[in-house]
Amino acid sequence: MKWNELSNKKVGLWGMGREGESTKKALLKHVLNVRIMEISEDNLADLYSCDVVVKSPGVSLYRPEVKKLHEIEIKITSNTNLYTSNKSLNTKLICVTGTKGKSTTSSLLAHTLKSLGKSVCLGGNIGKPLLDFVDECPEFMVDEISSYQCADFEGVPDLGILVALYSAHLPWHGTLERYHADKMNMIRQSKKKIDIRHLDFTVKNGFFCEEEKKLFPLSSLTLYGAHNVQNACVVLQAIKELGLNPTDCEKAFQSFIPLPHRLQKVAEKGGVLYVNDSIATLPEPVIAALDTFAGHPITLIIGGWDGGYDYTALNKVIQEQKILALALPDTGAKITTPYHVADMREAVQLAHEKTPVGGVVLMSPGAPSYNQYNNFEERGADFIKLVSEL
Repeated sequence: MKWNELSNKKVGLWGMGREGESTKKALLKHVLNVRIMEISEDNLADLYSCDVVVKSPGVSLYRPEVKKLHEIEIKITSNTNLYTSNKSLNTKLICVTGTKGKSTTSSLLAHTLKSLGKSVCLGGNIGKPLLDFVDECPEFMVDEISSYQCADFEGVPDLGILVALYSAHLPWHGTLERYHADKMNMIRQSKKKIDIRHLDFTVKNGFFCEEEKKLFPLSSLTLYGAHNVQNACVVLQAIKELGLNPTDCEKAFQSFIPLPHRLQKVAEKGGVLYVNDSIATLPEPVIAALDTFAGHPITLIIGGWDGGYDYTALNKVIQEQKILALALPDTGAKITTPYHVADMREAVQLAHEKTPVGGVVLMSPGAPSYNQYNNFEERGADFIKLVSEL
């Protein structure tokens, strides 16, 4: 919806988190005579007296209230959709989604574009909501977009990027099939599309290559892990699709500072490397993290809030690779290990005692953090603090 379509309207802001506050600020600045109603779980009935509802990402698109709003023909939109309708036409929109890898890919892409001399903003699910940038006119807007934001996405990205896709967020989406369909909603609407499964770029004999052409050494990349090598190849593909030269990306890859809580080197103490991978909230990224440190004795700190995920494949890897697993509640009960610990403090102390010189203590939980922490950042910070105290 354009700003003028909201003039003299009563607009309900359903959810007053980061995006709700951003939307409120933008509406008050750009819309004449707008009347704003803040909607929470305590006053849901007020939804039906609004002319338009701006829904926060945390509110499931499949709630009965949403269905009723559609039935009585009250328009529902989002911070993301308001941005796509009102942004500068000179700004190219790049949307990056996927279950895992989207933050790193988005950040590396934005960093690379800047290193190539382009004006870039980075926002969405990472950092600031998109409407915070609506008055800016960069050459590129890189939007890390979640499945929640993809589900009702109405824009037309100049480039849509899909990275690794697993099973997640089923309470919001309802089914795995719907989760995948919601993710693909944004991709379907993109002018150009990149799928991590179909790239012109790969790594051969220690070099990033475009098909058979060598570009620059893999050692230029500051990120750990084969999955991050794939993410870097996605960035090279994006640079090519945008009409720029992938060969020029080497300096950007060398200067990129990895995001915290993603295979983050915390410390090396007594010949043991401590790694914070708190962002790993599903079993699949844990397997990728274990592969990263294959060949070293690994002590894995795992477990968190039980989201109903299947740990069969991960248990197989733990057993085959003889990983020493220290299992936290609640999902720790699903991990085949003799070591079950009560909290992070006990896990770090036990890891310190059990891990041999040359080993790696990897905190890669394979589950959300909500049973003991507010978010994965808080969990990672606690791990870092406890390691510093050893």
